[in-house]
Amino acid sequence: MENWYKEHFNEDYLRIYKHRNDDLAHKELTQLMKFVPTTEGQSLLDLCCGNGRHSRWFAKQGFHVTGVDLSPTLLNEAQNKECAKDIHYVRSDMRELNYKDDFDIVVNLFTSFGYFKEDEQNKKVLANAYQALKTNGYFVFDYLNPSFLENHLIPFSKDVIDDLSILQYRMIINNTVVKKIKVEDNGALREYEERVKLYERQKLDAMLEEVGFTILYTFGDYDCSRYERNDSSRLIYVCQKRRIGER
Repeated sequence: MENWYKEHFNEDYLRIYKHRNDDLAHKELTQLMKFVPTTEGQSLLDLCCGNGRHSRWFAKQGFHVTGVDLSPTLLNEAQNKECAKDIHYVRSDMRELNYKDDFDIVVNLFTSFGYFKEDEQNKKVLANAYQALKTNGYFVFDYLNPSFLENHLIPFSKDVIDDLSILQYRMIINNTVVKKIKVEDNGALREYEERVKLYERQKLDAMLEEVGFTILYTFGDYDCSRYERNDSSRLIYVCQKRRIGER
């Protein structure tokens, strides 16, 4: 299941995560974006935009938004939602972006990082975000908190969503959080898997700085609370692409 992300983000995914909606995007971003200096009309890249819930929020704030995702299903959903005519959606692997000095802001939200087994492949995602930014541009990067996850992991849950029975099994294997999902649909069974490699803050700090970013803020959740290794549910960064030689 090394390439799990190529199969997972489909119609079942939209049902499983239907609670991650536009209202929640508003709550997530309203406070966080106060820490990013912005002006109306700036260009913004939503890297791994999914069905576009964050892209739509940014478009409503007056940004010129480009949303990139690999999933045709999620992009099609995004293109059928409001604000679609104001957002440029692009299908691409996050490791294969060709943008250079194009955006004032890049965001990567809802743990859309750590999908790859090799550190260098994950680091390439950060390097691509850096390259896509204009000098002095900002990178907002939302990741899970491994320490909190390990202490609060729910091994099994069962939900009924749209008449589908959703069984989710969670475990940590070889420094990777693995979620196995079984969808029971009128006797039919569909199975999926999610894999996210776990990076502690010290390692992520180093990766961000190695590709060139200056870390400005680190938060423990979307409410911009202080990051606490054992108590924070998220690990959220606000970084900046400085001029060469400037720190």
